[in-house]
Amino acid sequence: MVWDTNSIIFFLQDLRPKPSKDFLLNELRRNKPKFSIITEIELLSWKKLSESEAKLISGFLFNFYRVELSEEIKEATIQVRRTHGLKVPDAIIAASALILNQPLLTHNLKDFKLVKGLEVLDPMSFEV
Repeated sequence: MVWDTNSIIFFLQDLRPKPSKDFLLNELRRNKPKFSIITEIELLSWKKLSESEAKLISGFLFNFYRVELSEEIKEATIQVRRTHGLKVPDAIIAASALILNQPLLTHNLKDFKLVKGLEVLDPMSFEV
């Protein structure tokens, strides 16, 4: 499963309903989740981020597999942008999930639901 930026924020801020929290904790224990390098950039470049928040985020991301921007992901990103008009960061995240053949965990259903072949899971709606 590839986690979008908002999914990580919701998780770290404990903003999900209990069934979703339990489901995602189980997922973290069973599988090494993934995130796009774009997500890391988005999370750590927030202007008002404190040093302790940056350490918390980096520590949390240590439990994940970081998906780098490969040639294959670059090409898929171009296709996603041309077909669906997503912003570049969202297109890279979607392309990463598509290339890895993994569902995307995101609360941004409006944009990502349009991407053909992309399985989108909402972190706010899981039930155990």
